[in-house]
Amino acid sequence: MSSAESYNDAQEKLMTLNLLKMGFKNFETLEAMKNHLSERGVEISIANLSRYINGKALPKSKLKNQLLEVLVNNQELGLTVEQLIDSHIDVWTDDVGDIGVNNTYLLNDSKTLKAILFITIQNGIIPQDVDKVITAEVDGIPIAMSVAHLLNIDCVYARRKKPFGTSNFIAEDIQSTGSGRIETIFFPEKFIRNKERVLIVDDIIRTGNTQKALVNLVRKSGGIPTKVIILTGIGSHWERITELNTIPFKVLKTLQQK
Repeated sequence: MSSAESYNDAQEKLMTLNLLKMGFKNFETLEAMKNHLSERGVEISIANLSRYINGKALPKSKLKNQLLEVLVNNQELGLTVEQLIDSHIDVWTDDVGDIGVNNTYLLNDSKTLKAILFITIQNGIIPQDVDKVITAEVDGIPIAMSVAHLLNIDCVYARRKKPFGTSNFIAEDIQSTGSGRIETIFFPEKFIRNKERVLIVDDIIRTGNTQKALVNLVRKSGGIPTKVIILTGIGSHWERITELNTIPFKVLKTLQQK
């Protein structure tokens, strides 16, 4: 097993424990969960199940693979990406029909956030053949850091103020769709090397202007934007942005304006 494969195997084992612990909340006893797993072809003792849920042991690779087969996307246990997002965000509609989202709870729950991103990787939505992940401060950072940790790659982010002590940087303007106000994000040169494959992530997309700016920053840096992953999308305005149609794009949870 190569070092990369060993790292992935170790991460998968740790995430298996995380998913087991999250799934156990649906059962009153360890025996009930053991029976749930047994009915789906996974034989495990109550003693070992207890050790795994409490983080006191790691399953062997074969058992880990069997457990992931059952746990990932398990709707009965609430372990689908959409269920996990729904249970950790607050959504409301104001008097004029605009959707508001508060994802503070999700962004501060690192175990759930990593579970969402891990399942997304397991589903083949987040590519693993990337060199870096990029986002814009502030709320995209927990997502980018979690993805980077799961994939064992570097995380970089664009700032909304010019970095102190950095003379060489790349800038990109973001124009507000409603007010016409222009904001600039900054990114130090050489943080992305020429032809590095870069994954772009963010927490929410409404207009798509920030994500468009990130795509442009990656290209200005000489990198190759490979995919854009967003936790929550509001409306569909961003679907009309040409720059975002040139690369694979996935919103994990879409909220449509009424």
